[in-house]
Amino acid sequence: MNDFSILIPTYNEKDNILNLIKEIQSTLVNFEYEIIVIDDNSPDKTAELVKEFARESKQKNILCIERIWQKGLSSAVIEGMAVSNSELIVIMDGDGQHDPKNIIDLIEAQKKESLDLVIGSRFLDDNVISGLSEKRSSLSKIGIKFTKPFIDQNVTDPLTGLFLIRRSILQRLQKKLYKDGFKILFDILMLDRSLNSKEIQINFRSRILGDSKLNLSTLAHLVGQIVDNISYGLIPSTFFVFSLIGSIGVSIHLTSLYIFLEAGHVYIMSNFLGSALALTSNYFLNNFLTFNNLHNSWKKRINGLVKYAFLNSLSLMANIGVASLLYLDNFSIAVSTLMGITAGLLLNYFLSRNIVFKH
Repeated sequence: MNDFSILIPTYNEKDNILNLIKEIQSTLVNFEYEIIVIDDNSPDKTAELVKEFARESKQKNILCIERIWQKGLSSAVIEGMAVSNSELIVIMDGDGQHDPKNIIDLIEAQKKESLDLVIGSRFLDDNVISGLSEKRSSLSKIGIKFTKPFIDQNVTDPLTGLFLIRRSILQRLQKKLYKDGFKILFDILMLDRSLNSKEIQINFRSRILGDSKLNLSTLAHLVGQIVDNISYGLIPSTFFVFSLIGSIGVSIHLTSLYIFLEAGHVYIMSNFLGSALALTSNYFLNNFLTFNNLHNSWKKRINGLVKYAFLNSLSLMANIGVASLLYLDNFSIAVSTLMGITAGLLLNYFLSRNIVFKH
């Protein structure tokens, strides 16, 4: 049996993944371990590269799982854990910013104190210079400040991607983890506040190739992840972000409506233009924030916008239909309108997630 398993979730990391695997191999020569790469069907063929390397080098301790139908960091970790054969699980990013030497530090800390969880913090020691860019550092620190009230442990970096955890704990929490989440450690800390844990300072290196996955979409889903956990899964993260963007669309609609009216346009034309602007902004914001830029080319975005506009008209019909039926059934204007909006929002979300932004 291996001393530990290393899980590396990837998406478009072909420029980094083999260098990382080779560095792990040269660093951990005194350990028995396995490397499990879980790839979310990367367009750059990351999975094929790893499989070819394992086959040609005849490395039996390297496994690659290529996921076609599902995406998300948490679910990737759970799938990797399911095929691993070690009690100790190390999770790290595939971009090369995590130093494999720190894996030894994680293992030694766990063995010394028999810990449930060892966290590789980027911010434990202020004297250590991080490889984060100024933008990423700012976004990370904003996210950390926002998440700290929701966990009991005094953790300096609940959003780190490098940590060690017992397999038995992951198995116990796997059904509760938010599967689409980007920050699995924070999810674990929220779900189990009794873990025997410790932080160690890590050497977080600068990214050499490829693009960072941390952006405003990650932070938006972080908020949604909190809502998802607090509501025990009744309000999914994507629905929360989708609804938030819908409220922004209402503001855009009303603001532009009054601007066009002030400019001398008639109400019908002003309302139409306001609706069109709100619909367009909702689509692009949902694509970027809710669905993590799934439509990543202008051809896909134009096609997506056309679909979104058509399906939005069905949602509007549901809104008006439900509101009208309730009003004719002697419900108040406020209740009828609110229920109509709710029906339209739910249908719009369902159609958007399963048709417009379907993976």
